[in-house]
Amino acid sequence: MKKKSILGLILTGALLTGVLSSCAPQVPQPAPDAQAAAPTGVVPGRDQAVDRGVILAITAETPSIAVARHSALIGHYKNILTNNGLFRMDYNLNQVLDLAASMEAISDTIFEFRLHEGIMFHNGEEMTAYDVIASLEYVRTYPYQNANHGSVVGWEVIDRYTLRLDTGEPNAMMAFELAHQANFIMPRSLIESGHDFTADPVGSGPFVFESWAFGDNLHYVRFDDYFDQERFPMISYLNWRIIPEGASRTIALETGEVHYLVDVPFPDVPRLEENPNVNVIAIPGATYNYLLLNHNRPQFENVIVRKAIDMAIDKEAGVLAGFDGWGIPTWSMVPPQFAGVSAEGQRTFDPEGARALLAQHNIDPATLSFDMLVYDEEKRRMGEVVQANLADIGIETTITMMDFAAWMTQTLGDYDAAFARFTSANLLSFMRTCMHIDFLGTQNRSNMYNRELSDLITQAVATVDEPARLAILYEATRMANDLAVWVPTNMNIAVRAANANLIVPETAGNGFMFFNMMYWVE
Repeated sequence: MKKKSILGLILTGALLTGVLSSCAPQVPQPAPDAQAAAPTGVVPGRDQAVDRGVILAITAETPSIAVARHSALIGHYKNILTNNGLFRMDYNLNQVLDLAASMEAISDTIFEFRLHEGIMFHNGEEMTAYDVIASLEYVRTYPYQNANHGSVVGWEVIDRYTLRLDTGEPNAMMAFELAHQANFIMPRSLIESGHDFTADPVGSGPFVFESWAFGDNLHYVRFDDYFDQERFPMISYLNWRIIPEGASRTIALETGEVHYLVDVPFPDVPRLEENPNVNVIAIPGATYNYLLLNHNRPQFENVIVRKAIDMAIDKEAGVLAGFDGWGIPTWSMVPPQFAGVSAEGQRTFDPEGARALLAQHNIDPATLSFDMLVYDEEKRRMGEVVQANLADIGIETTITMMDFAAWMTQTLGDYDAAFARFTSANLLSFMRTCMHIDFLGTQNRSNMYNRELSDLITQAVATVDEPARLAILYEATRMANDLAVWVPTNMNIAVRAANANLIVPETAGNGFMFFNMMYWVE
């Protein structure tokens, strides 16, 4: 059956506005009907599912399969297979209750959660409130995820299935953070026994980890005791194939060697669209692509240099070269689709203006040479456009290609510049994670230190009233634009391709895929 779907590609400044929810703590509503995100046309329901496995192809290795040990989207894909949180993110980027059956606000800072009874871990133990508390304490021993642990400062077990969390002060990030893999739940007994979750990530998720052949594949099987019957997996196993080369991934899908491409080579999209055995899905995305500039480097300490580099780069040419046009050029220091974003202070492509700005401040472009790190072909091609643009104003650059794991390590320390991407479901989480001085050396990879901007972000976190919070964020984004934190390039378009008989009803703009909702039909 053939159902192609290029969904919502009206590429306007209002992209996803109204879809992305506020992250203020509130009692979440049930998730929308899963079929709402399915391809257009008549889609067979899950009651017609055929029980078989799915083989997926992805470009890069995950840094870790354990929760709280990484900040990579490709790692999150694995975490949501094996683990759950009190909340989960749905495909509309809303936070909805997951392990928690209910949440009650006792005060502005105290929230009481009641767990579903009968939730089983993969090791056969039933989940209780004690496991939740033990997990929240455990993940906080890994400071790499400290940007996602700030909302909850205290906890208390009320009974076997009931607990209370304390935010200390009003906090607009609680639901968002509790839906993040950094706060997923594990068995207390294994935590206390020193279990190695990096080798065996035991949780309560819809799939059980089986094996990892590094550099080749990861294998997961269905968890038959999964608690959520409405989202019970209809596929028997998931096998993740790691295929770095784009053409090889495409051929693997066409020949049936794999069933789903997480990373579709953009030059191959027209070809796949013409294939009657393949569905192509494209969704305007929430992944922000940008060129990190390490503020610890002498040339990038100077905001004038950062502004000149931003002005010198042709974002539209970069999107065309890097993504075959499958991207949305952006000039904002933050994802522009979110409420609260100011366009004030953005720069446009102006190489003459860049030269004049450097000359006005007596900055010799020959002294500004630097290296750019890339980890895939799309960013390498975009890097070549940037390289040519900067050479045009007298700045020489080099490009260094490396695998993703090496890129993750390198950008935490000694580097000049690096092409990066960051996916988030709201503006506040993006700015807090990537720009706040509390996270220098971890998620704040640009090493930007600006106390005034950080104070504004902190104020926004503590402001639960949405209009007041958006006003603060508007000022914060205006300031970020003026600071030229990095060089924005584009918002992504999330493109996936699947066997035509594999129904994929839930794919989010931030790239999240809900594998337990996939199913096969004849």
